[in-house]
Amino acid sequence: MAGEKKNTTRSAFDILIGELVDSVGKCSPLELCLSGDRKAIAAIPLRYRLIALGFVQHLTLEDVNSRLEKNGCARLYARSIREASLIYAFRHGLSYDEWRSLEEDCADVRAFLLDGSRVLTSSALSLLDIRSYISDNSLREDELIRTQHKTRLLSRELSEVSGDREKFREFLLSNLQSFSLVREKTRYYFCKYLLYYLETKEETYLGALEAGRRSAALGYLSVFRVRTALSRKKYSTIESAVMIEESPLSFGEIYRAYQEFYFETTQTDWLEIQLEYYGDLRALDAKEAHALADALRHRDPSLRRLPDRKVIAYYADLMEKKEAEADITFASSNKKAAYQIGRSGENFLRKVLRGELDLDRTTFLSFLLFFGKESRIPAEHRIDLPRLTEILRECGFPSLDPSAGFDRFFCGFMEAGDPMMYLLTEAENMALSEENFYLYKTYLSSENSEKRWRDLTGN
Repeated sequence: MAGEKKNTTRSAFDILIGELVDSVGKCSPLELCLSGDRKAIAAIPLRYRLIALGFVQHLTLEDVNSRLEKNGCARLYARSIREASLIYAFRHGLSYDEWRSLEEDCADVRAFLLDGSRVLTSSALSLLDIRSYISDNSLREDELIRTQHKTRLLSRELSEVSGDREKFREFLLSNLQSFSLVREKTRYYFCKYLLYYLETKEETYLGALEAGRRSAALGYLSVFRVRTALSRKKYSTIESAVMIEESPLSFGEIYRAYQEFYFETTQTDWLEIQLEYYGDLRALDAKEAHALADALRHRDPSLRRLPDRKVIAYYADLMEKKEAEADITFASSNKKAAYQIGRSGENFLRKVLRGELDLDRTTFLSFLLFFGKESRIPAEHRIDLPRLTEILRECGFPSLDPSAGFDRFFCGFMEAGDPMMYLLTEAENMALSEENFYLYKTYLSSENSEKRWRDLTGN
C-alpha cells in the first residue's frame, strides 16, 4: 500500500528511462530508442523501449499505441494487470515515477493473480481440455464459435476509471478473474484453430472407421497418444471418439507436422543454404572465396583475423561434421536422440497452451495458417487475409502490411500458386543476403511478458 516502504533499487527500466532522458539535447530520444546504440537500451526489446519513451516524451495513450504499431509491436494489453496500469498512466498523464508508485501500490493485487491459466493446467492436455477452454471463453451462435470479447469489454471499463488511484485498485480487484499472465486473446485464437485442426483429424478417422477403412486412417491419429491402443482392438465409433477426446495430445507430432507444412528449408540455417549454393567450397576462385569468407566473418566475428581460405575450410569441416551427426541422430536405431532434437518445439507448444508463454506475432501467424490450411473450418472463420486482419486487430498486433518484411512473404505465401517453391526461393534469397529466414525457429521470439515486466521493473 501507499504507506509501505518503497523499493529504492534501480531497475533495468529505471536505467533505460535515465538513458533516454540523458539523450535530450545530444540526439533524438526516438532515434536512440530505435537504434539501441547504448548498452542499457540495446539489452531491452524494442517494445519496452518505446513504452519507456512514452514516459520520457509525455505521450498520450493513443500516441504510445500508434508508435508501437508502426514499429511492429503489440499495443498495450488491458488484460495484463501491469499493462492495464500503463494504459491508466498514459491516459491520465502520469509521470514515470507516478506510474512506478502506482505499480508498487498494486503489488498486493497482482499477488492474487497466481495463475493466469484457469484451465489447461494439467501436464497431459487433451482435445477435451482444449474444447473446454474454448467453450469457457466463447459464445456459440448456431454452428459458429465466437469470442466473448473479454479484452474489449475490459478496455472499455478501464477507459471509464477516473484519475483517482484508489478507483484503479478497485477496478483491478473487481475484474481480477478477467486478467491473465499472458496475452489471453492470442492464446484463445491459437487454441481455437488448434481445436479445428484436432477435430478435423478426429472426424477423418471416425469417418473412415464408419466406412470400414480404419487401418488406412490411423495416420490421422498421430497427434493423439491413442493410436496404438486403437490399432490393437476394434472399438465402436462412440468408444473410439471417447478415447480420442480423452487422449493426451502429442505436441512433438503437432510441431513436426508444422515444420513439414513449411518445408524443412525453414528450419535450415541461412548459412547452410549459402554454402550449398556455392557448391565445392575448396574449388572457389579468389574472388568468390573472398566474398564468401566476408559473409562468414560477418556471421562469426571471431574469425575476422583468419585468411579467406582458412575461414572457408573451417566452415566446410563444420558442415561435414554436422551432416555426419545428423546421419547418426536420425538413424532408425536412434529414435530417442531424434525425439530429443524436437523437444524445444514440443515444450514451446505446451507452454503456450498452459498460459506460460506469449506468442510473438510471426509465430502466431505462421501457426494460424498451418492450422487453417490443414483443417475443415466454417467459411466465416477460414484463414484468409480479411480474417487474419480481424484476428490481429483483436489481439492488439499490427495489421498485415504486404509491403514490409515478413508480412510481404506471408501474404505471398498464402496467395502463391506453388507455395513451396515460393518459400524455397524466399529462403535462398534471404540466405544470400546474410539473413535468417523468417520462420527459422520462430518460437524463440516468444516470451512471458509478465516475467519480462518483473525482470525490467524489479517487482
